Amino acid sequence: MGDYFAKAAATWDENPVRATMSQAFYERVLAELPDIAGKTVLEFGCGTGSLGLRLGLDHGARMIFLDASPAMFAVLRQRISESGIRDARTFLGDLSALPKPTPAVDAIVSGMAMHHVADVPGVFRGFRRLLPPGGRIVLSDLVTEDGSFHGDAPAEHNGFDPDALAADLTASGFDAAAPRVFHVLRRSVAGGERDFPIFLLAGRAI
Repeated sequence: MGDYFAKAAATWDENPVRATMSQAFYERVLAELPDIAGKTVLEFGCGTGSLGLRLGLDHGARMIFLDASPAMFAVLRQRISESGIRDARTFLGDLSALPKPTPAVDAIVSGMAMHHVADVPGVFRGFRRLLPPGGRIVLSDLVTEDGSFHGDAPAEHNGFDPDALAADLTASGFDAAAPRVFHVLRRSVAGGERDFPIFLLAGRAI
């Protein structure tokens, strides 16, 4: 389907609705990972890196950025260069793009990326292989909706049933906390304004 994000990448972080949601997730990540300084963190579906750059620059995380969009990746690389962040590693593609042997990872974060993944359980199993016992995962995504969120744009899933996604995470080798809605995103869709709940799912590798 090409690069769905190509046209939006350059101005992605300028959208105030998206910025508010990103800030809410950033705050939840810090609450879930209070000891992030010095830890290696993989941001899966990092986009332009707005979350991971803050975790690295402001909180001392050693970041690994992974995204499948060449356009988002180009913006990310430029932002890394301009930021002066040290030790950041970037990989274009899915989990298979990570080098072998795979780097040691202490935590994985992912904001609003899983609904673009066809095989979510497979990715969860890949996450588990990357993490040692006790390693943490923190992700956010849409509660199941009717397809209005993306309209005609491609997405693999119209959000998720949070409890079902938590069950998939548990089946992949994680002790998953009960998911909870932490933000409501209001955006214009066909027919007017709509509210879209965003949930948080966190777990620990066992």
